[in-house]
Amino acid sequence: MFEETRRRKEGRTYDRPYDDTQQKIQVMRELEASQDDQCGESVKDPFDDVMGNARRGTKLLQGLGATRKKRKDKGPGTSLILPEEIMESIKSVVTADVQKDISVEIEEFAKEKEVHAAQEAEIERKTKELESETLKLQEIRMDIENQLWNITLDAVISALAQLRQKDPSLTPEIIAKAIVSTTTNDA
Repeated sequence: MFEETRRRKEGRTYDRPYDDTQQKIQVMRELEASQDDQCGESVKDPFDDVMGNARRGTKLLQGLGATRKKRKDKGPGTSLILPEEIMESIKSVVTADVQKDISVEIEEFAKEKEVHAAQEAEIERKTKELESETLKLQEIRMDIENQLWNITLDAVISALAQLRQKDPSLTPEIIAKAIVSTTTNDA
């Protein structure tokens, strides 16, 4: 690859002398040939041997200023490709999990709905009980008021009867006029 990238179109020249590049290519070929002869012993990359390690913070063959950080920001260089069968199995597992979660949520919602309906029924029942108790209390109050009225009326009738016994000249008409005049003067 290094050799292929070191060829230029006709009429274009290198910024650096081409002799140095030709020497490095020749050394790399010799190293590759010697490694082929060694047959499996510890093999080093001929490019790294000839070009040397990258300077700190740079990547070889990435141009000037290509630091590890800049390369990292671009994201991974390779992407993961999965067969369709594996993708389908992953999709089916995820779909099953989502459906299970949805069914659990639906069941919880149904339970909450039942509890809410029971609470509404209880509130309705208590409301009816309170209304009936209110009616009973109103009836009791009316009975007490009627009893007080009757007691007051009975007391007035007995007082008037005692007055008539003491003074027989008091007729009901005279007593009525006295009561009417007393109530109009108080008002």
